[in-house]
Amino acid sequence: MADVTEKTVTEQVKHHAQTVADDTREKVEARIKGEAEAARDSVADQMHRHASAADAAAAEFDPNSMQAQAIEQVAARIDDLASQIRNTDIDRLAHSLSDAARRNPLLFVAGATLAGFAATRFLKARDPEPRYAHPSDDPWARDTVPPNSAPTIVGGNHVSADPTSRGAV
Repeated sequence: MADVTEKTVTEQVKHHAQTVADDTREKVEARIKGEAEAARDSVADQMHRHASAADAAAAEFDPNSMQAQAIEQVAARIDDLASQIRNTDIDRLAHSLSDAARRNPLLFVAGATLAGFAATRFLKARDPEPRYAHPSDDPWARDTVPPNSAPTIVGGNHVSADPTSRGAV
C-alpha cells in the first residue's frame, strides 16, 4: 500500500513539475516573441526613416536627372523592404531561419557572426559617454582626480591614481 501511495505522489509531483515547466516555457516564448516583434518593428521604422531621407535627398536634384531617379528607386526599394519586414510573421521568420541554418550551416554561422559584429558596432555607437575604470584613465579629466585616491586594477594591470604617473606600478 505504501508503494502505491509513493507512486501516486511521485506521479502528482511529476505532473505538477511538467505543468510548471510548460507554463514557464509558454511565458518565455511569449516574451521572446514580443521582443522579437518590437525589434522587427524598430528595424522597419529605421528603414522607413532611411527611405524618407533618401527621398529628401532625391528632391534636392533636378526631378528628371538620373541621380534623382536612382535615389528615388533606392528609396522605394528600402521602403518596400521595410514594409515586408514589418508584415512578416515572427514564427514564419524563425522557421525560415531554422530551415536555412539546416540547409547551409556555414553560411548561417557566418551571417550570425556578421550580425553580431554589426550589433556590437551599433551598440557602441549608441553609447554617448565612454566608460573609464578610473577617472585618471580619462585624458580630459586630469585635474579632477584627487591626489590621494585609491589605485584601480584594469585588465590585470595596476593603474596609478596619480594623474602624472601613466605606467604600471
